[in-house]
Amino acid sequence: MSKHFCCCIPVRAAVFFFSFLSLLVSGASAALAWFILFQIDHDKQIGDVDFGSVNNKGRIAFIVAGSVFTLVTLISFFGFLGAVLRKRRFVKLYSFFTWFIFLLSCAASGFYFYAVFSGKNIFNGCTVKDSSGVEHECRLTLPTWQKVVVTIVVLITLFIHGYIAIVIGRYVEQLYDEHQEHKLGEYKLARNVNASSSTYEPTYYPPTAQDQQHNHNNAGGYAYADPAHSFGNRA
Repeated sequence: MSKHFCCCIPVRAAVFFFSFLSLLVSGASAALAWFILFQIDHDKQIGDVDFGSVNNKGRIAFIVAGSVFTLVTLISFFGFLGAVLRKRRFVKLYSFFTWFIFLLSCAASGFYFYAVFSGKNIFNGCTVKDSSGVEHECRLTLPTWQKVVVTIVVLITLFIHGYIAIVIGRYVEQLYDEHQEHKLGEYKLARNVNASSSTYEPTYYPPTAQDQQHNHNNAGGYAYADPAHSFGNRA
């Protein structure tokens, strides 16, 4: 039986949509991270941003971000293929990494909240130059209303991400249920003809009289199975 979410949407459609959206967003984010890293390594300057002024810690941060987004893109691709081809292993892998990324997102959100509300320089020695060439510490100084907005957005994002992980897990369960039903269907005495009703069609039929006579006549050459030698034939 197909599982649903939001009352009527099949979970397979949800996995298809979420994996495709994740594939696009994470792919674009990975491309952007590697592009910025390229600008840093070649001391490029685009507009008011001097990428050559980024220190080694900032470079490492972009390497980590590019690697993570590349991994997410690859896993999303497997999830997309799993939804299209109904592959249990691909969808299960996608579900596992979705939960893993959700937990990482929770940890990163906590770190982000600490950076926003504490106003401290989280990375010791981290500095960035503005358009005037003045160096500033890497700290977030936001007014109260922006802190509230950021908190609401992050919490809603985490809630949606967690719900997506639950929906993907439901589709994994559905694929395993379908696999078990397919295996058990080979041993059932009846199969469901119409999924919307309780109409069943038997898978076992008793042998006809003709089949019985045929098997009787080919019973391995037993002499007294022949009608000419049967009891009472000459009576």
